[in-house]
Amino acid sequence: MSKKNKLLLGIFTLFFGMMPTASAMHIMEGALPLKWCISWGMLSLPFLIIGYFSIKRTVLEKPKYKLLLAMSGAFAFVLSALKMPSIAGSCSHPTGVGFGAILFGPFAMSIIGAIVLLFQALLLAHGGLTTLGANVFSMAIVGPFVAWGIYKLFTKCKLPSWLAVFFAAFLGDMMTYVTTSFQLALAFPSEAGGLTASFIKFLGVFAIVQLPLAFSEGILTVLMFNAIQAYHSDLLHIHRPAVHSKSGRLAINLSLIVIVIAMTVAPLVLNKDAKFEGADAQANQLITQIDKNYKPWAMPFWQPPSGEVESLLFAVQAALGAGIIGYTLGYMRGKKKRTDAENV
Repeated sequence: MSKKNKLLLGIFTLFFGMMPTASAMHIMEGALPLKWCISWGMLSLPFLIIGYFSIKRTVLEKPKYKLLLAMSGAFAFVLSALKMPSIAGSCSHPTGVGFGAILFGPFAMSIIGAIVLLFQALLLAHGGLTTLGANVFSMAIVGPFVAWGIYKLFTKCKLPSWLAVFFAAFLGDMMTYVTTSFQLALAFPSEAGGLTASFIKFLGVFAIVQLPLAFSEGILTVLMFNAIQAYHSDLLHIHRPAVHSKSGRLAINLSLIVIVIAMTVAPLVLNKDAKFEGADAQANQLITQIDKNYKPWAMPFWQPPSGEVESLLFAVQAALGAGIIGYTLGYMRGKKKRTDAENV
């Protein structure tokens, strides 16, 4: 691997593997009444069944896509593990599902997203088993379908590939949070204003926080596509990038990374007094305000013994995902180099 690519990969891995982690978006254990837990689980199940057969078909018919499929899962693992501060004074995380939805379709990402959510519910006490169906529907079904649909729409309109990728990831991320707000509003309608008033309140918790994070996810997803296009463009059903020179691509990628880092650091500087607590904790406080009699009816399967251990576990998740991404890019780079040498 060239020095320039090692530099990019090093920045990428350092940024994802070392960022403070402990994500905050999923509906917490016991935060939804039982009837809604069952309803969302049943609604999600058909998508998961179709997703299983979608992945199985891809692996059997196109074995060369296995590594890219693993990379899609790793990308979701990395982004869903990140705790990123917002100017609103709270924290949330990207989802990472738009990348795989563009490549393999929304059904495949329902399985990958569900695996990520199950991992976090069992080992990190993030989200929950009782609310798994609701979280799968918002992050692993609605998000990928929106991302896939936006990408197809932009492509049909013959807009630039990078723009289609960016808005697919951006809007897929945002609609995940809009769906979560709607799910909570359905379960906890406000006495004054009903579902609509409650929905607006929950959007106030999630939407403002998520806008800059969704923007960052759009940039990071474009970066991922740029990296794959440079090494293994035949795996993608999109056009080659407009910038063909290595130095030009490197300058663009570095600029995008700097933008994401700046957007992550800015809230810490501009809002120094904020506690930056998780958006899901704020949502739970809002539930208590709307329904003072409601109490969570289930507890996490297991909880990390301290905040430090929780951060460590999320950091391990992010680092593992970044490691898989780094390995995949390195493998693609080596394979391209060997192919170019054989064609000389």
